[in-house]
Amino acid sequence: MKKKIFNTEKIIGFSAIFISLLTLIIFLYQTRVISKQARLSVTPRISFTSGVANSDSTVVFSIGIKNNGLGPAIIDSTAIFAKNKYYPLNFKSFTEKNYPQADSLVNHTSSFFLTKGATLLPNNELTLTEAAVPKQNLLSFYQAYGLKEGDTNFPFDVIIFYSSIYEEKWKVSFNAIGQHPIQL
Repeated sequence: MKKKIFNTEKIIGFSAIFISLLTLIIFLYQTRVISKQARLSVTPRISFTSGVANSDSTVVFSIGIKNNGLGPAIIDSTAIFAKNKYYPLNFKSFTEKNYPQADSLVNHTSSFFLTKGATLLPNNELTLTEAAVPKQNLLSFYQAYGLKEGDTNFPFDVIIFYSSIYEEKWKVSFNAIGQHPIQL
């Protein structure tokens, strides 16, 4: 008499093992999806803002940042890049050192210092610098930066490295307005 290779007990045993393995695979996949969803739900996205406002007597230039993401952006480092050198993100000091003729034409400059560890919450905006130039000095102001009148492509870049609460890292550059941050 021949023995049956697959009896009922073996079929039930293999079915239980198969169902257990399938459950494990589904569990691992769901865990990965939930982990990715958690990370995405707190992803920051810093972008630069800039503007030129005209009044009767002055023109105000401003540069700022805004967190358009879902989570807080934790600042890792900041810099102004000009003339193949990096400078601390302090527009007043940077302008005094590198463009003293432009600095002397500005009536009012406000600068915000963005330090390592500072946090920019979602939908918050921060003005990094604001410079008011009297209209009679406007042409000289542009010339001090080597620009044509009306040009706002200043000869420097602002670079910000930031991270999420999950320590994912990004770099964003002022001269790359409209581009997505680069994930590092």
